[in-house]
Amino acid sequence: MPQSSVHQEHTVDDREASSLASRKPVDKFHDGSVHVSIWENAGPKGAFRTASFELRYRDKEQQWQTGHSYTVSDLKHLEAAAQEARTRIENWQQEKRPGRDHAPGS
Repeated sequence: MPQSSVHQEHTVDDREASSLASRKPVDKFHDGSVHVSIWENAGPKGAFRTASFELRYRDKEQQWQTGHSYTVSDLKHLEAAAQEARTRIENWQQEKRPGRDHAPGS
């Protein structure tokens, strides 16, 4: 089957995904089985941060697995984790606000 531009675009996406996978979050924490990674990204208006959420659990063979579907009790942890992520990102934004006195490299 001939290669199309769609395949080439997919290859670029794979490279981007690989690049993202090699990056490390600037902050990590968990609430119960909900694990949070906070990422710093560059945008046209400067750096910004985002949060990603994963459910970590052991399967019947005791191997670690990752999920993105939450039970009622998991949702309580997701809610608390989302609030903590928001607080951490907002605190970082306030520290970066122009006009604040910062030591170099902070």
